[in-house]
Amino acid sequence: MISIVYEVGLYRRLLAETVRKGDIVVEIGPHTGLSTLGYAGKAKLVIAIDKSPEAEESFKPICKEHRNVRFLREDVRGFDALAKVVKIAPKCDILAVDIGGGRYSDTVYKVWGSWSGALKPRHSIIRSRTLAEFLQRAEIKDDSVKKKFKDNGWLSEWGRATPYTLRRQLGEFKNYVDITKSIKDE
Repeated sequence: MISIVYEVGLYRRLLAETVRKGDIVVEIGPHTGLSTLGYAGKAKLVIAIDKSPEAEESFKPICKEHRNVRFLREDVRGFDALAKVVKIAPKCDILAVDIGGGRYSDTVYKVWGSWSGALKPRHSIIRSRTLAEFLQRAEIKDDSVKKKFKDNGWLSEWGRATPYTLRRQLGEFKNYVDITKSIKDE
């Protein structure tokens, strides 16, 4: 299942209700950890990824209280973060994405697509107003792409069943230019 919401309270409730005992959860953009606290007690492992220093500080006591929670201060748009997560957990049950307040739908979709293709979650929960609006306005006119899909949280059809390109890129990510870094950073 792929769920798309915008209202933050609903996002947190849905995440807490969806996580089952023993699940592995990858949470992209947990901010200060309020959503994480709603389910951390029943998850087997939580990997929270956020690039902000505020999130890093907020997660110090959360990681101390919940030994199953790991925090990575990374930019999820680059392959470095995904490669680190795959080393910790090659698959996850729940993938939660809350980046940019839902403003930049192209970034949200690209991040979710890459991460879900690699981690193959049972359920994805995406917080994005623009993706929700897009889906409400869209009508599929091409019957050749209309079908019933398995109930899972990633795009398992039409070239995504085996994310070959992504796997190759992860294996070679050191050879790629990281667009998230400026030339001055190097």
